[in-house]
Amino acid sequence: MTKPDMTTVGADLYDSVAPLTFADEQLGWPLALYLSALGLMLDEVAGLVRIGDNGEDGWSAFADPARCPDSFLYTLAVWAGVRYPRRMTTDDLRALIGPHAPSVWRGTKGAIQAAVARYLVPGATIYFEERADGNAYHLRIFTYAAETLDSAAIQNELRGAVPAGLILDYQVRVGQTYAQLKQYHATYASVLASYATYDDVVHSMPG
Repeated sequence: MTKPDMTTVGADLYDSVAPLTFADEQLGWPLALYLSALGLMLDEVAGLVRIGDNGEDGWSAFADPARCPDSFLYTLAVWAGVRYPRRMTTDDLRALIGPHAPSVWRGTKGAIQAAVARYLVPGATIYFEERADGNAYHLRIFTYAAETLDSAAIQNELRGAVPAGLILDYQVRVGQTYAQLKQYHATYASVLASYATYDDVVHSMPG
């Protein structure tokens, strides 16, 4: 009879009582099964305590969103200062905690982008206008309607992601502004070559 798969803690316990295992195989592995069951209660914590596969310090998995077990991930999010809806998948939450945990990176563009990305179509761009209208405390953020899935949710996330003291102005735009058009097209001939009608100019995204 093949030795049963064992929990990590159970296997360690089994090795530590080796003198008692001499007849375990012949009896159908009762000791292995018993110790594995005992170890099941401690296995998750043991995974956090151990040195990682790449030499990471013990307990460091609890502070690493890539290695933290799912059952501890929401606690890690709280510690990292992340505001999150419970409907988020663990993969999305790991990405949000990752390099953009608000307690460390709050207010940076990366943190803001990570907070609202799930409410935009994949690959969408979030646009920032700092010192908008000449006001050092005025931050204008906008997305485009064609790429925006839930503008109300984005507005709510931005309130938590943008530092206090800044005047937040979030907009959902239909198309590019005249300034953006000039940025990408130096001449009128370039505009004519790129757009068939004036409506195309107004409703197209910048680029």
